[in-house]
Amino acid sequence: MKTILLAPLLVTLAGCASTLTPSIDPLEPLPLLAPYVPDEIDRCSRDLATAVLLGDDTELENELGRLASLDEARTSRGEAPSGLLPYALDARNATIANPRIRRMASQALLERQDVPAALEKRVQEEVEDDPLALASRRLRDRFIIRYGRVANEMMESVGRSVGGVLLPYRLAQSVISIALAEHMEDELTTGERQALDHWKRFVRENPQAPEARELLDRIHAAQLRWGRTQRDLALKKGWNALEAGVPLLASAYAKRALRHAPEDPEATELGAIATERVVAWRADRARAEAAASDALVQQSRQAAVARELLAPSDGNLSRAATLAREILAEDPDAHLASEARYVLALDAGARGVDGERWERIEQLATEDGSNSNMARFARTEWESYETNPYRGFQVALAQVRSQRIRATLFGPLMNGPRERNLPRWLEYVVEIPTTVTVLFGLPMRLLQAPFQLAPLSVPAVLARRTLEREPAGAHTEEARRWLVDYERRRGNAVGALALLETAPGSSPDELAELLDAAGTQAYEASLKEKRRDVRIRLLQDAARRFAGTEGGQMAGEAAREELRTATSQHIRISRGFLLENPAVAGPEGLALRPTLLDDEPNNGELHPEGVTLLGERVIEIALLDGRPSQPPQLKRRRVSEERMARLVAQLEEATLQTLLTDRDARVEHDADRDLYFERARLRSLERPDGRPHAESNYTFLGMRERYGLVRGRESILPVQLVLQGSFEDFALGAFPRIRMPKTTPDAFLYKDR
Repeated sequence: MKTILLAPLLVTLAGCASTLTPSIDPLEPLPLLAPYVPDEIDRCSRDLATAVLLGDDTELENELGRLASLDEARTSRGEAPSGLLPYALDARNATIANPRIRRMASQALLERQDVPAALEKRVQEEVEDDPLALASRRLRDRFIIRYGRVANEMMESVGRSVGGVLLPYRLAQSVISIALAEHMEDELTTGERQALDHWKRFVRENPQAPEARELLDRIHAAQLRWGRTQRDLALKKGWNALEAGVPLLASAYAKRALRHAPEDPEATELGAIATERVVAWRADRARAEAAASDALVQQSRQAAVARELLAPSDGNLSRAATLAREILAEDPDAHLASEARYVLALDAGARGVDGERWERIEQLATEDGSNSNMARFARTEWESYETNPYRGFQVALAQVRSQRIRATLFGPLMNGPRERNLPRWLEYVVEIPTTVTVLFGLPMRLLQAPFQLAPLSVPAVLARRTLEREPAGAHTEEARRWLVDYERRRGNAVGALALLETAPGSSPDELAELLDAAGTQAYEASLKEKRRDVRIRLLQDAARRFAGTEGGQMAGEAAREELRTATSQHIRISRGFLLENPAVAGPEGLALRPTLLDDEPNNGELHPEGVTLLGERVIEIALLDGRPSQPPQLKRRRVSEERMARLVAQLEEATLQTLLTDRDARVEHDADRDLYFERARLRSLERPDGRPHAESNYTFLGMRERYGLVRGRESILPVQLVLQGSFEDFALGAFPRIRMPKTTPDAFLYKDR
């Protein structure tokens, strides 16, 4: 009985899953375009353009009146206006030399009701490019940032103080944070620098305006504050350079500070100290360069060691070592004995005894440089990560472990008090409230520590350098095993396999396991390559190298499929894009059959994949074949040159209009796409571009497909409600927050750091 009742439902479902696309031609014939005969509006537009180019204001106003009369006549006959009048008024406004009057005329144009969206956006940008308005806006932003920061800190302190128990602590922390922010602020902030630049621009453009005289005093005062800002910044960098032991750089910063603040006492003091240290450094260097070479006593055995080292024969190093041992046996403190000990270190390295070599170099590095000629050289070789990568590997690992321990125990204070441009003791005092947060957050950091990945890229580089410099050294196996574990932890089976393949005595089971994982990794990595020719080559290499593995088999199948379906282009136009831009699919573009976009599957419907340009004049149309989730029914057509040229023209026009009217729209750069479109417009697609890298994989998506059903919009309210919690101190609170102004795109041009 149940089977009988379910039978009609199963038949219905089977019918829904069957092919619903009728056998139709998805393209309509192109409409014939009759020769265009210019009318009165066209002739008026020609005369108006001529008047604009010649600068004839009288003729321009006459033609504007004539165009307005023609539009009124069309309206009285029940016809749509030509739409040219707003563009004509914009062209007239462009001839106005005075920027202020031009912006006023543009503002009047915006008040019209017939301004197209693209023109409205461009004119609006011109109106908003008012130096005085921009300067006022930047100063208003500065005011909101300064006092809004205070209000936000206070409201957050109150909102996060559960039951009022921690309120005094939170308020104290907020007061300290506000004071530090004010202390770290430059004398002239970024917003004020932008305002200064806008004022200068206004004075340059309107020197006779009444506002220009009033602005001169403000410009002068702001310029003085800017000079003090540059002076403070130069002094800060100069003292830091002096502390770092670079007196030449400190002297340069002192001169910069004096340029902005002549005769400044602190800059003068910095310059004097830096100059004194530079003079001392140059004197020491001169004494070192002027040292007499004949002051060194050239003993016969030492000369013999030098001759053995400089001789081209390979066996001379061992004879030099023998002479060095004789010198040290007679007198360990002999002149140039450090050179003899260094020769023994070189000999140990040549014999492959790296442990003895680095032990001797370390001993030399610890000697007093005033009595040992080779101490500084040995110290450089011992501490250099280039010459001694294994020591660098150990140091880097120790630093990573130390950093993880300090981060777990001390959190934000892992490196001590943060730099606040204050005396060091005061920076310790300022961080006292932070210690409460550090203590409360310790349990959570202890729980998170085992799951946090340590930054091990530097130790990995030094471990690889150890393998390169010492392929058979004493620490080679240790470095290799660490590298294998590191590569496996970060999912790089190919890198781990390459390391184990060159290692003697590797486990066959471990190699087989890594081989399978490496094959899958190579296959997945090859699919991410955008260029078709490179992608096919990578897939083929993966199939050959990892033959017999699952990844190698999938790579071979993917390479064959790529070769079978390869096309010279793959530019896709989605269904959503065609719905949002009907001109692209309409008679003036592709001339797609309208029934394919009417949401009626019974008469044929376009699949969400849309239309794909495959190169030359071949297009592929994806039709709905059942549900949208099922693979589409593909139909390929070779279209005419005219249809392709129309399609490309409408595509570029629709993209341009979207960019002009939608602030969220983005069009990625694609030179191959642009080259293909240019050849389509020129109707020269009969000879396809055979270069493998000439393929474009660009996709034209609709805005709804790109951003979802609902695009997020920025709230116009100046205040937002914030719900905030922290695992560090287990705090939870809700409080209002003043919305801060966004940073302008050109703000980075006005920052010193």
